[in-house]
Amino acid sequence: MARLGRRSLLRTATQVGVGVLAGVQSLGTHAIAQASSRTPASSPVLTYIYAGSSDQKALPDVEKALSGLAMERISASVKLVTFDWGTFDQKISLANAAGEKHDLYYTAPWINNYYTNIRQEYLLKLEKLLADLAPILWGSMTPDTWDAARVGGSIYGAINQQIFVKPFGPYIRADVAKDAGVEDAFRALTSYDDIGPIMAEVKKYIDSKQGGFQYVTVAANINATETFGYDVVDSGLVVKSTDMAGKVGLYSDTLEYSRAALTIRQWNELGYTPSEPKTSSEQQDAWKAGLSTMMMSGVVKPGGDAEIKGRWGHEVISVAIAEPLLTTAGSTATMTGVNSLSANPEAAVKFLELLNSDVRFYNTLCKGIEGVHWEWDDKASLLIRPAGGKASYADTGYNPNTDWQFGNVFNSYYTARSQVGAWPATADLNRNARPSPLLGFTFDGKSVDTERAACAAVAKEFGEPLTFGIVDPMTQIPALNKALQAAGIDRIRAEMQKQIDAWMAAKKR
Repeated sequence: MARLGRRSLLRTATQVGVGVLAGVQSLGTHAIAQASSRTPASSPVLTYIYAGSSDQKALPDVEKALSGLAMERISASVKLVTFDWGTFDQKISLANAAGEKHDLYYTAPWINNYYTNIRQEYLLKLEKLLADLAPILWGSMTPDTWDAARVGGSIYGAINQQIFVKPFGPYIRADVAKDAGVEDAFRALTSYDDIGPIMAEVKKYIDSKQGGFQYVTVAANINATETFGYDVVDSGLVVKSTDMAGKVGLYSDTLEYSRAALTIRQWNELGYTPSEPKTSSEQQDAWKAGLSTMMMSGVVKPGGDAEIKGRWGHEVISVAIAEPLLTTAGSTATMTGVNSLSANPEAAVKFLELLNSDVRFYNTLCKGIEGVHWEWDDKASLLIRPAGGKASYADTGYNPNTDWQFGNVFNSYYTARSQVGAWPATADLNRNARPSPLLGFTFDGKSVDTERAACAAVAKEFGEPLTFGIVDPMTQIPALNKALQAAGIDRIRAEMQKQIDAWMAAKKR
């Protein structure tokens, strides 16, 4: 029996009635029937779900202000729903599976997976709606950029303009760099091979202090594919960015991966990194609490140091090591989708146009209300400061600090003097980056979904310990690759190569 898609299931349930709906309820999607009876409202309330901190006390006030602006422009009001980062995937998946009444939500390849949402028919096709109802947003990016979001010829997510490239590199707390005497050496870094002596001095500094610091860094992600010029496609399979033929290889079988794993292991044995793996949330909490001093692999971008200070409260110095590379994953790293069951898809797309073209509307969501949460510091430079003499934006009751999640960051006000000018510089970085030979290619993994799931489980079991340096790479990497072979990585690679070859051939015609 053919698999029923989400809309097909809804349509069938509506036609045949209660008997089928009982079966739908048993699958945990009981709200789908309720959704089928919804009709567009003349003044709809658009529910927008995104990830963030739940402690934004002034969120109701911002929601009210946004609703007032939206009612004037698109005859709709707004309901903001925030799920914590740590639970976002789980909560949005449950909401989608249950057919809940929401309209827009955050999606990306790395969280609330864009491609999974498409396969499960949770996202609406947008290309025609964007062209008709969001002409400013649609015209703000090149066709090649929009092509990065295409799956099966259709676009299911509005790309949020931000830094598309990933020039990964390390961060260090500025005060620690100065006190440990490594500031100049850190600024001169061009490779992770040269960072060991710096970490040794930082550890010596930490060991001389009483309490507070616990470890130098979490080394995870220095083996990020982009650091070594690879474009990762899926399941740890990559193409070298200089390979115009698009030959697929297994990243964990490359020399670069092995060298990075050996480096991380050495750092762990020297006591630079924690003895146990740390989740992303634990790493961020440790940084905010002053328990660690360096981050090994963040995206280094114009104005990024100011963002880190705003997020974690510490002045930092950052250095880019990876070459900026324009990839499909980078271009689609942050998007907003429209729920396929939305009763108000046209209004939802008009909301996307408003969010990406109206500077006041966008900055109200990003920064809060003028005079309440922020005020002008230098209007000519688009520089703002916390309102009412508050020490930080967090003290005002509203500080999402995720402008990149909502829309076009090039419309964002600057929050620190050091950030002024960052948006034109970032746009230049995007424009001048070397494109991957696979820019615009999207892998359709439906035929090898079983193998992909098995390989993902293997990567978690064998790969994560390598990422944190708590196992010996000389034995663990062969074990990882052997387990990937058993899980079907060669079948995925063959299917991927076939699709890449066909895609490249079609481009030449």
